[in-house]
Amino acid sequence: MTPRSVIVLAVAAAISVAGAAWQLEANTSGYEEAQRGQRLLPDLLPKANDVTAIVLTQADKSVRIEREGTSYVIGGSGYPVKGGKFQTAIVATASLEKFDAKTARADKYPLIEVEAPDGKDAKSRLIRFEDAGGGNVGEIILGKKARGRLGGAIGDGQYVRLPNSGQSWLARGVVDADVKLETWVDTAVTDMNVDHVVRATFQPAGGPELMVRRTGVTEGGQPKFEVNGVPDGRTPKNDLTLRYAATDLGNVSFVDVRKDQGGDVVQRTRLMMADGLTTEFRITADDWVSLHVVNDGKDKITTKDIKDRTGGWQYKLADYKLKQLRLTMADLTEDKVE
Repeated sequence: MTPRSVIVLAVAAAISVAGAAWQLEANTSGYEEAQRGQRLLPDLLPKANDVTAIVLTQADKSVRIEREGTSYVIGGSGYPVKGGKFQTAIVATASLEKFDAKTARADKYPLIEVEAPDGKDAKSRLIRFEDAGGGNVGEIILGKKARGRLGGAIGDGQYVRLPNSGQSWLARGVVDADVKLETWVDTAVTDMNVDHVVRATFQPAGGPELMVRRTGVTEGGQPKFEVNGVPDGRTPKNDLTLRYAATDLGNVSFVDVRKDQGGDVVQRTRLMMADGLTTEFRITADDWVSLHVVNDGKDKITTKDIKDRTGGWQYKLADYKLKQLRLTMADLTEDKVE
């Protein structure tokens, strides 16, 4: 989406806001009558094209989204942002309008999640829009969403507060923005049809290879997997454990990403698909993971997509997912009962 498109969307949003404001003011009075329908950040729409970065902060976490030419990336890593997310965040925030005045008491802020966003346990989020010089184009504290709270056909709302004001508001409109990367990027490392998984191998540096391979189907019609080289006195665990040991590798997502910095590889875990496509997860000593295609599959489009999307990146996985890449014989077998 071009900068010009941002203006078009912004104007459309402004017209919508103005129309809703006229309807809302018809049956109100006093303070709220004077305030209802007013945009909380009236200067953001006119300056939408000046925004080159969006920064979200919550407690000790933050994420920065930057404009690079006609593209948008995560600050620091440079990982590409999903199409339209940058512009949508601007327009949605600029379209927030005052609907109902809420508490001005700081001790009540946590109830609607508009407390200071830099607090240790804050659930609120500060969204800030910056220009090329780092100047503040607009910022607002986003609180709890209020789906269906505005009544009738008015739409959904969200509790908000301007950082320099003690007054909180139930605003018309919702901003779907978070410090979590999944809000902004496609976090998939692998996203494969697990029904086509035929083999997985797990090999720590300097250690033996553990193989789990598909051998047929279970009595219930599910894919059946077996583990090779079960030692004496041990027996494989149930079919579900063995199946998931392999197929879980087909759906892996990350929680953080960085440019590939190399490092000593301490684990190599491979996944083979029915068409021959074989990918290898390489885990470094500091627990960052990269994905490599070691054998192309017959589906050249899928193979190319994986190479283009994952090449040059290292990923941080959730602890439980990292453990799935490091399965051992002890994880897949148990003592045999005589």
